Amino acid sequence: MNWYPVELHTHTQHSDGDFSVRALMEAAQRRGFTAIACTDHNTVSGLPELTAAAKQCGLVPIPGIEWTTYWGHMLVLGEQGYTDWRGVKPPDIDRSIAAIHANQGLVGIAHPLAISSPVKTGYHWEFLVADWDAVDFMEVWSRDRAPVKVQSYRAMQLWEQLLNRGCRITATSGRDWHREDSKPYGHTYVGIEGVLTTETILDAIRRGRVCLATGPLLTMRGRGSDGWIEIGDAVPSGEIEIDLELQADVMEKDWDRSQVCAEEIHLVHNGTVVMRCPADRKHSVRLSLSAGWLRADLIGTYYGRQKQCLAFTNPIFME
Repeated sequence: MNWYPVELHTHTQHSDGDFSVRALMEAAQRRGFTAIACTDHNTVSGLPELTAAAKQCGLVPIPGIEWTTYWGHMLVLGEQGYTDWRGVKPPDIDRSIAAIHANQGLVGIAHPLAISSPVKTGYHWEFLVADWDAVDFMEVWSRDRAPVKVQSYRAMQLWEQLLNRGCRITATSGRDWHREDSKPYGHTYVGIEGVLTTETILDAIRRGRVCLATGPLLTMRGRGSDGWIEIGDAVPSGEIEIDLELQADVMEKDWDRSQVCAEEIHLVHNGTVVMRCPADRKHSVRLSLSAGWLRADLIGTYYGRQKQCLAFTNPIFME
C-alpha cells in the first residue's frame, strides 16, 4: 500500500478564492501534494480548466463542488452529472445524497461543527440526515491548526458516535484552501495499491483507506490468515495482529519539525485507548478485540501544546 497526500477542499477565483485554477495547481505542486480537488462554492465553472492545469503540474485532478447553503456545506467529488443544490431544505438532504450517488459522486460533510451564525452563516451542519450510512466522508479536521481547535474535538466526538452506531464514514482533513499563507495545516493521505488516478482516489475514500496527519504519517494494517487487512476492511472479532508504521519524510515542505513532536502511539477500540507504545518507526502488536472498530492515533506536542493528536488512521472494523 502506497500513501499519497491529497487535498480535497479548495477554492479559486471561480468562487471566493484568490487562486486561478492554474495557480492552485502550482501551489499544490510546490507543497508536495500528488492530487488536488477543485471544490468552488456552488459552481463547477472552474472544472474545464482543471484537467489541463493539473496535468501541467504533474497532479491528479479531482472534480468537485462545495454545496454552500444556510444549513451546511457539503463537498461533492467526482459526480458524473449535476445535482442542483438550490432549494434543498434540511429534510431533503437524503434524496440529494442519493441523487449524487446515482451519478457516481461522493458526498462529504465540510467542517461539520464550525462556528456558524452570526459569524459565518451556514458553516455549522444542520441538515437532517436520516441515513448516515449514505455519507461517504466527513472533515474531522478542518482549516489551520486543526488538532487544537474545539470544533475538531467536537467533530471527532460526532464521528466516533457514528462509528459506534455502526456507520462507516471516512474521516478526512480539509485545508479549505482559498489563498497561500504560512499557517500549519493537516493532510489527507489516501492508500492506493495500484496506479494513482482520480478513480482510485475516490475509491480509497469510499473504502476508508485514508489517514490524517499534521506532521509524521501514521499508518496501520492488520495481518490475518488470508493476508493483509487494510484500514476500512471488516474482519471477524477476536485476535488480530496489527502493524504500525511512522513515516517522518512526508510533505516535507508543509510542516515544521520544530513545532510537531511525536511521543506516543495509541490504539483506540470503540473510543477507548487499549494500548500505548512509543512513537517508534515500526511496531507489531497482537490484540483480542470485540465487535466494533480499531483506530491508531499519534500523540505528541503541537506548537507548544502537549498531548495533542498529531495523526490518526481510519478504522479497521470487527464484526
